[in-house]
Amino acid sequence: MAVHSNSLDSVDLSLVSIVLAAYLLGAIPFGLVLGHLRGVDLRSLGSGNIGATNAVRGMGKGWGALVFGLDALKAAAPVLAGQHFLERATIPNFDTWIAAVAVAGVAGHIFPIYLRFRGGKGVACAFGAFVALSPIVAVAAGVVYLQLLVLTRVSGLGSLTATTVMILGSWLHADPPATTGAALAVAILIWFRHRTNLQELLHEATARRRARSMPAPSPKISHATGAEPGTRDHDRAPPKN
Repeated sequence: MAVHSNSLDSVDLSLVSIVLAAYLLGAIPFGLVLGHLRGVDLRSLGSGNIGATNAVRGMGKGWGALVFGLDALKAAAPVLAGQHFLERATIPNFDTWIAAVAVAGVAGHIFPIYLRFRGGKGVACAFGAFVALSPIVAVAAGVVYLQLLVLTRVSGLGSLTATTVMILGSWLHADPPATTGAALAVAILIWFRHRTNLQELLHEATARRRARSMPAPSPKISHATGAEPGTRDHDRAPPKN
């Protein structure tokens, strides 16, 4: 009995180490590293974010795509490694541990220990993690993001909608409950990280609603001539003789 308990403790310690490794890998700021190679500090440009969207602004589409790919890969790699090398039959709550690895990778990007816990917004990492966890859900969320980006030109709106779609998609796809729970946890992290964007979107929506509700200014009548301002005498019909 004691041997069995020690064996479980050893397995648990190994799994905790994998989750920690996923966090440390996710915390690597590839956008910042590539920016330094280009002589650019993304934190001083645009939104100050170290992710792919700001990398496009600061370094161009090619470098932005590279940042996106690396951020997605660093979140997907630990999940894929766990799925491949760990034996489901020997690990209690296997799906829960794999989901924890996915969430840890996204959390590492958003709260990186290397940057005093001030990181990116986690969208590319979330996509990468769910490519490994639930590819169909990841593709559906990616399509939603791209559609909203094209229609609105607002990356934050696409990101928030896509992460919400991941929760619904995971549930409809009948993923393991732990995977759906990971989608919920990731969405909460990303919504929290986008709280400033939410305030800006709400402010813009309020301003537009007020602008639409304001009555259009009516033309003023000149008290001297009874005509609209700018109307000259010869613009009126001549008097009859």
